[in-house]
Amino acid sequence: MLPDLTIHPLRDCAEALAPLAIAFRSEWPNWYGPGGPGDAGADLAAFANPQGVLPVGLVALDAHGVPLGTATLKAAWTPEFAHLTPWASAGWVRPDLRRHGLGALLVRALAGEARRLGHSHLYCATATAITLLEREGWTDHAQTVHDGHIIRVFQRAL
Repeated sequence: MLPDLTIHPLRDCAEALAPLAIAFRSEWPNWYGPGGPGDAGADLAAFANPQGVLPVGLVALDAHGVPLGTATLKAAWTPEFAHLTPWASAGWVRPDLRRHGLGALLVRALAGEARRLGHSHLYCATATAITLLEREGWTDHAQTVHDGHIIRVFQRAL
């Protein structure tokens, strides 16, 4: 069962950036960990875009302001799919809350944000959130290999 939570634009929750950076480093150590090519702090700062245009990060907070999960809309994913926009990306849910519906809430909130920005479709590339996206009504769009992994690309009409 999920605790009481609210979903906010990341730009309005600067206090969430540091704990989310720690979570990203733990979740994706090959990318954000020591020696990895990513910079969790820089990425999250970009997702907290104050202009309210892409990229746009969302964060789920408990009643005490503790981040429980996050997800982002990005303009692009890879050059192969540069003609498609926007992309649901950077989805993370606190491990003890996974499989309780928070990921679905974040995906729905991203769809609402994409609609607000005037988009008619939303895309997501994943090897791990397939069941979630299928349950939420997303459809297969393509399959590709990215960084040596088979990735499925989904789309959702808005």
